[in-house]
Amino acid sequence: MTDATSNQQLLIGIDDTDNLESRGTGYHARSLGAAITENGWGSCRVITRHQLLKSPLVPFTSHNSAACVRVQSDASQLEAITDFCLEYLEKNSAEGSDAGLCIAWERSIPLDIYRFGFLCKQQLVSQNQAWALAETHQINLYGLTGDKDGVIGALAAVGLQASGSDGRMLWLANMREQAEKTVKLGHLINRTGIDLVQSIEGQVLTDIDLDITMGPWPRAIWLGGKATLIVEPDGEKAYGWQVAAKDYLRQF
Repeated sequence: MTDATSNQQLLIGIDDTDNLESRGTGYHARSLGAAITENGWGSCRVITRHQLLKSPLVPFTSHNSAACVRVQSDASQLEAITDFCLEYLEKNSAEGSDAGLCIAWERSIPLDIYRFGFLCKQQLVSQNQAWALAETHQINLYGLTGDKDGVIGALAAVGLQASGSDGRMLWLANMREQAEKTVKLGHLINRTGIDLVQSIEGQVLTDIDLDITMGPWPRAIWLGGKATLIVEPDGEKAYGWQVAAKDYLRQF
């Protein structure tokens, strides 16, 4: 990772930081992203949630999801970011958690890590598989608390976000402020972290004057390496659009 140049994308995967009574992994991911930005170590771009296998064979708190923080940074900040993430998770991971952390420059993540991420969505994998894969490809992987099973999800989250085609946004610049509003497409593109808006059928919307009704749960997804808002026609307004239903978005 020492050959990374400025303005590279650093991916930080975390998993299994919580218990049933504590704040969730998504909260810790948002806290890490905010702290990295505030300390000037980089700029948090997106934070994604990745759903992994839900099975009685897999121990998890509620949903078996992992999180990945995307940071624009450079090699000179890697040590500070790594030290902070390690210290934060060791201090704030809940009692009984099995926290794991993975940190990798996006351009150094091979297809094997992508495949591992998608495999974790489909079947049971072992901690040894995660350690072996990280060692083979020189990916920084850390087990921090408990039995350290969180390394599986942490590595998977990095692979899944790097693939460009998995995950729902836990955080995206200025998106929460748009909840319950009706805004123009141009406003979304210019004032939030949204890269594009498209219909459920895949139609990309381009008219900046289109009205988008955001509703209470305006979650974007990570699709084609872009923060994408999925919308559907608004039955209340001719030519208007609304954010796709929550039940539809939960599949991502």
